[in-house]
Amino acid sequence: MKDMPRSAPAKRIVVVILTLDEESNIEKAIASVRGRAPIVVVDSGSRDGTRELAKSAGAEVHEHAFVDYASQRNWALEQMQPRFEWVFFLDADEEVTDELWSDIEAATTRDDLDGAYVGLTFFVLGRELKHGGFGGASILRLMRPAIARFNRGTNERVDDSKMRVIRLAHKLRHDDHKPLAEWFRKHVRYAEREARHYVDGDDNRRGLDGFSMRTKAGRMIGVRWAYNKMPLFLRPFVHFGRTVVAQNAWRDGLPGLMYAGMQSLWYPLMIDVFIYEHRWQKRLGREEHES
Repeated sequence: MKDMPRSAPAKRIVVVILTLDEESNIEKAIASVRGRAPIVVVDSGSRDGTRELAKSAGAEVHEHAFVDYASQRNWALEQMQPRFEWVFFLDADEEVTDELWSDIEAATTRDDLDGAYVGLTFFVLGRELKHGGFGGASILRLMRPAIARFNRGTNERVDDSKMRVIRLAHKLRHDDHKPLAEWFRKHVRYAEREARHYVDGDDNRRGLDGFSMRTKAGRMIGVRWAYNKMPLFLRPFVHFGRTVVAQNAWRDGLPGLMYAGMQSLWYPLMIDVFIYEHRWQKRLGREEHES
């Protein structure tokens, strides 16, 4: 794969969208930017009309083989670094509001910032979820490509311990137009990758290295460390209880409870099932070898 063409001097900001079979979402994501910045789509082998729709909507489209999410985002950052001062990562199932774009523009004029977190306005089956895990959730999406790099292949995050970051006042709109069946299929793949992190000991080897209360990424290292210390098959129910009770997911009605069950119970339970399966296979292989 050839690198993207370079241009000089560097422009202020580019919007980057990673895609795989996103024809039901990509047009609305691009339209939400309203031509206020160049858009680069990095596609990992879509078999539908994603690339064609993105090109028709005015985006610059490139293909790059997928290894994991951190590698894909880092490749995009490396390609953007000579061309732009700032990168804003937008998912295909998200939209930028006018108010959020004003926040983004203001942040990119500041010399005392390296990145910014953005909250999510989350919609499921037409219902906005205001509670559960999304009320106070935020993601580092605006960053200087010369500084930021992602680590951890799944549920990737930027080490922001040495970055000057803020949280923007307004939120992204998350409204996936794919059927729910696609969510389940995608999260089976996510669960397999998360189980592999656990089995391979990636998080265990890291321990609390990088833990800090100052930044969100630093705090998440502590949360993941504590979660991984809990017994398998118990921790998903603790997570679900926290989402429903402590974070008030029940207040969003049936869509809120349904999504809490999907995201906070079914998905982490699937991770533990895959971990258990791996341990069983390993034990079976050892017994066969000994016999």
